[in-house]
Amino acid sequence: MSGSVALPLFDWPELREATDGFWFAFHQRLTQAGFAPPAELDRARPGAESWADPQLLFSQADAHAHVAGAAAATRLICAPSYEAEGCGGGKVAAVFLARRGAVARGGAAGISELAGARFAVGADSLCGLPALVDALGAAAVGEVEACASPRDALAALAEGRVDGASVDALTWALAQEHDPAAAELAPVGWSDPLPAPPFVTSALTETGARARLRAALVETLVDPATEPQRRALKLARIVAFGDPDYDAARRLAALARDAG
Repeated sequence: MSGSVALPLFDWPELREATDGFWFAFHQRLTQAGFAPPAELDRARPGAESWADPQLLFSQADAHAHVAGAAAATRLICAPSYEAEGCGGGKVAAVFLARRGAVARGGAAGISELAGARFAVGADSLCGLPALVDALGAAAVGEVEACASPRDALAALAEGRVDGASVDALTWALAQEHDPAAAELAPVGWSDPLPAPPFVTSALTETGARARLRAALVETLVDPATEPQRRALKLARIVAFGDPDYDAARRLAALARDAG
């Protein structure tokens, strides 16, 4: 079985070497499992276009895109589990941020101070508008700038274009290591853990092939040779989530839709 492979969500320039190294190891495991994967990741197409490809072999989609957006036609393989604050067990929290010193820090009191404020979010991100509506209530959400990615939402906040940002905890953790904009920002609250951005394949991929994809991924993750790449990507393991495990994402997607 051949097909396209894309990992668009966290393919940051600073992580390109780690991403490519992990893909090289995963490619070998896929080949051994009887697949015919491409030699290189597809970086030419946006995520939405690759997720709609009926020949999609492997990708990662945001949970909101998977249940209600551009990746709704994909099939779940498994959920990643990351080693970062707000992450673990196949889940990722949303973190609500403001410019450092702008509001009181921490908990519900912090996020409540941003009621009615301008927010930046990643478009089609579960930890963006859906998590924000869930935390504040639709009536308390002010003007929202939908950015191309959660990292772009952090930039919008650091540059002063908005008063707050709502992004996933992994983006926040990576930004603290790689993006100078993070030094200007501080968390004012966290959501409950939400289903992590899943690894997905085409809806046409047979169940047996999905199981082989998952097994090849596990073999790559337990290979000691991939430890440097896994550490850089903060990818610890995978969790065998099924569709019901994304019901929380469906609930938040409905909240955001109803909020208009």
